[in-house]
Amino acid sequence: MTARNATFPAALALLLPVLAPAQQFTARDAFWSSSDLITVTPNPAAHKSAATHPHPQRTGTSATGPERNSQVAQLVAENGYGAAPHLVRASEDRLGLRCSILLRGANDEYNEVAPGSIFHSGDHIRLSFLANQAGYFYVIQQGSTGTWSPIFPPPNSGADANRISAGTLQTVPSGTKTFAFDQNPGDEKLYVLLSRAPIPDIDRAIQNLKSGQPAESPSAPSSSGPMVEAENRIPDAFVKGIASRDLVLVDEQKVDESSKGDAQGEKAIYVVAKASGPAANSQVVLSLELRHE
Repeated sequence: MTARNATFPAALALLLPVLAPAQQFTARDAFWSSSDLITVTPNPAAHKSAATHPHPQRTGTSATGPERNSQVAQLVAENGYGAAPHLVRASEDRLGLRCSILLRGANDEYNEVAPGSIFHSGDHIRLSFLANQAGYFYVIQQGSTGTWSPIFPPPNSGADANRISAGTLQTVPSGTKTFAFDQNPGDEKLYVLLSRAPIPDIDRAIQNLKSGQPAESPSAPSSSGPMVEAENRIPDAFVKGIASRDLVLVDEQKVDESSKGDAQGEKAIYVVAKASGPAANSQVVLSLELRHE
């Protein structure tokens, strides 16, 4: 994929909140039930419905229990993220990530496409990410040689450039840039990592790419040799080791509401930690494959 320039508009949709018992949890329900999720940035892919709330609305930090659940569920629907989720307090501490792929249409508008969609040469896409709790966010792309390069944060970014707040949308690439599929079909592989704390190994590797110096193994002394190969790329084993080192059980759910006949139906992937509590889910990892035929 290569970068191009593009723009996108945004609009909002309105649905009503729904409550459900804990045994009916899905990964999507667990994601939106986070106690940190006070504001929700509007989904840039929700274009065609009338805007009712042009800016993120606060739920009010004093709300608790069913009242808070109702407020958050309505925010989700109003801001273009599909039907209001089932909210249950039991999942409030689960770290989670929402990911969707935005495809540019004939009118240069970006719309969510279903997980597993097939792309073609010339297609332009963006990636949309939302965290349900504050943390640090990484997107790394695998090349055809098996080495990886950082997409986010970019090598020239500041120390806290990849810090993300709960409910704050992160679009990659940002601004007017977009990814474009070239004339060479194949699969684009990405790792998306959300961590409560910075991941020093990845941060050091990206910083060394910025300065043109090799990143070194965190488990070996500085004389052990480079961890970054030719052309400033990060080896496959290094990235996979980071992603699996603090492995925890997660729930993953793919949402595709296109069959409901609603043009603004949600299409996204949710991944949340199974366990609750900060110590039990310090990091979640999503492996994303983009099929180019």
